[in-house]
Amino acid sequence: MEVVILFILVFLLLFLGFLAFRLGQWIFAVKKRLVIFLALIVAVTLGEVINQVFFKKMEFVQSQVYLNLYLVKNPVKDPMVRNQSIREKAIEYLKSEIIGSNKPVYISEQSVLFYEYSKGFQFNIFQDAGTAYFLENEEDLGGFVSEELGMYTQYRLAEFYFDTCETDSTYYCGDVSYFDQGEFVKEDRLSRLVSVNHKTQKNF
Repeated sequence: MEVVILFILVFLLLFLGFLAFRLGQWIFAVKKRLVIFLALIVAVTLGEVINQVFFKKMEFVQSQVYLNLYLVKNPVKDPMVRNQSIREKAIEYLKSEIIGSNKPVYISEQSVLFYEYSKGFQFNIFQDAGTAYFLENEEDLGGFVSEELGMYTQYRLAEFYFDTCETDSTYYCGDVSYFDQGEFVKEDRLSRLVSVNHKTQKNF
């Protein structure tokens, strides 16, 4: 079955490549067409930049399978703003009633994980499905194509590990590590965040 799918994909790629080649020939044959084509490219690029900067807002999407996993759509470029939003979402998680829920296999501690939302091309059987896979699916550690959250470290934004505070067990404390393109940037210690019993938020 996989061979048939692969054959169909190769055929489609060759067909699309042929169409792109013929379209390029048609565009470059007349100068006016080329000018119009370049103007369209500029307009589309400018429109996308404006859309990204002014209209797309950062959004946290919680996994329905791993409730301590949040995928971040359109993460803002400013690390201070992004990290502040992550801290606020971590506190929101602590105030909920879902602590100790199902976790990815490589995580044993109490934690809240933040990854950038990504989605692979669904018809390519050899390409990773992206972090979006874990919104509705558990990790698949075997089979023809495996899917594990640890495969997507380049999309990792932050990991928050928490427990009751050593000096005051009635509150949660924790360490949050921030990442840029999967590379560790810094770590912050967050103290007396939320009351264990009453979920009362404190400044940090």
